[in-house]
Amino acid sequence: MRIDHVMIGARDVGPVRDLLRERHGFGLVRGGRLHNGTTCWIVPFDTPDVQYLEVVVPHDEAVMEGRGLREAFMERTADGPAYLTWVVHVDDIQETAARIGKVLGDDPGLRHGESVRADGQRLPWAEAGFAAAWRQPSRPFFLEFGEQPARRSRVPRELAAAAHRRTPTAFSSITVGGFDDLADWLGGPGLPVEIDPSAPTGVREVTIAVRDGDAGRGEVTLTLP
Repeated sequence: MRIDHVMIGARDVGPVRDLLRERHGFGLVRGGRLHNGTTCWIVPFDTPDVQYLEVVVPHDEAVMEGRGLREAFMERTADGPAYLTWVVHVDDIQETAARIGKVLGDDPGLRHGESVRADGQRLPWAEAGFAAAWRQPSRPFFLEFGEQPARRSRVPRELAAAAHRRTPTAFSSITVGGFDDLADWLGGPGLPVEIDPSAPTGVREVTIAVRDGDAGRGEVTLTLP
């Protein structure tokens, strides 16, 4: 189990692209259109684990409405780019779905699908807990990817296309608003997650390890309105 990516929502990709480039030196690469009516862009990390920031913007609000996403998405992004949720990669989605189903006392939302990247590459996936994480965004949802070697093979190309001035290499920590059953949701400790019990629910900030040319290695903390 590891942090796979963190999702940022925006009405338009331009302002968030500028923010990431100007404030942190990160570039964006076009990902593709998603099944839920959004288009994604990514900030690739230089790690074989495949980690990234994902920026999602609307391309079909009717589809978003049908998925029950539009109202919350528009509310959360009303003041500019905002964190939507975070995602944990697991090796056994069936086991994870069974566990979180017990936490929820309800359907864990196990689903299978396929992502089509901008270059046509198709990546199968399975997810659990998306709806619960969308309602309570301090929780992550869970993904298992097929074709993980194919995901890893993209990293060098995406890093070249992103042309980072400062290269992200790993998630150091994620801070979320107070949520007292996060350990049960994750199935135990082990991820670099900090809880701020006084903060509103959701992701509050993300700290990222970076490689900064001649300046060596360090960390940056990304906060959003």
